[in-house]
Amino acid sequence: MQASFSAVGEFLRAHQSFTILSHIRPDGDAYGSTLGLGLCLRAMGKSVTLYNEDGLTSRFTYLPGCETVAATPAVAPSRETQIIAVDTAEMSRLGKTFMGWRRTPDLNIDHHVSNPLYGQLNVVVSDSPATAEVLYEIMRANDLPITPEVAANLFIGLSTDTGSFRYRSTTTRSFEVAAALSAAGADPATLAQHAYLSYPASRFRLLRLLLQTTEFLAEDRVCSCTLTPAMYAEAGSCTDDTEGLIEYMLMTESVEVAVMFEEMASGGVRVSLRSRGRIDVQKIASLFGGGGHKAAAGIRTSLPFDSFRSELLDKIVAAVRQ
Repeated sequence: MQASFSAVGEFLRAHQSFTILSHIRPDGDAYGSTLGLGLCLRAMGKSVTLYNEDGLTSRFTYLPGCETVAATPAVAPSRETQIIAVDTAEMSRLGKTFMGWRRTPDLNIDHHVSNPLYGQLNVVVSDSPATAEVLYEIMRANDLPITPEVAANLFIGLSTDTGSFRYRSTTTRSFEVAAALSAAGADPATLAQHAYLSYPASRFRLLRLLLQTTEFLAEDRVCSCTLTPAMYAEAGSCTDDTEGLIEYMLMTESVEVAVMFEEMASGGVRVSLRSRGRIDVQKIASLFGGGGHKAAAGIRTSLPFDSFRSELLDKIVAAVRQ
């Protein structure tokens, strides 16, 4: 069921021990929300563990408190420990290790419209551009501590999930929250330097290879590209370097929808979809078991790559031409 902000405050105050997790292949909102909430709870005197299937990736080692994020352990926490999922549209996206715990999150805080409310308590605000913004509202409504470290993490979550406040999902309230987090101690200039101006050379080698695969369809209104394990190897790169690469496809004025396919080394295909706003890519993703938002969605599938790619692109082209 959906819970009120006040009910979440009561839940957080009523318990002493918490475990917080976010989705696999974590981004700025996943880490920022995990750390922001975790540091807030620690400031309240709570016992908190922070996990992610991928542990801490190198891209986010600048975040306050990041050293406390660990890879999800095989052994589940005790029953007295409350499990909180943040920024995770589907419970399976918390990772195979978590699913092995055979536990349902006690609290699910998210902003994805496709979230099926899998927690015992749920706060899913689908018109919010970032889970970090939802967390700020929860903290503010319940007078919970927003230290400079909490503020920095929530600011990164909000900034990265709004494309540095460029995406259509950004609202007037988003700017108000960003200003409040800045006033609470987040340093936007320093955080932006880390988030947007500190990429490794391997990312640019990967981008160079990726751009060579671009294909324009539907009168240049659709752009697709493909990543392969061989490209990672040639670039000396890793999955950390892919964050935001799809945005380059949307830099072409005519492109309405960008699609990035990734052939996974472990098998299967991962797809990122972005839209300028007219086309609802979440609806298209849902046809293949994916989800997300109108302007940003994703798919993971074990379907054969060539036939899946062709079918998905046909759906996108049809939507664009409709």
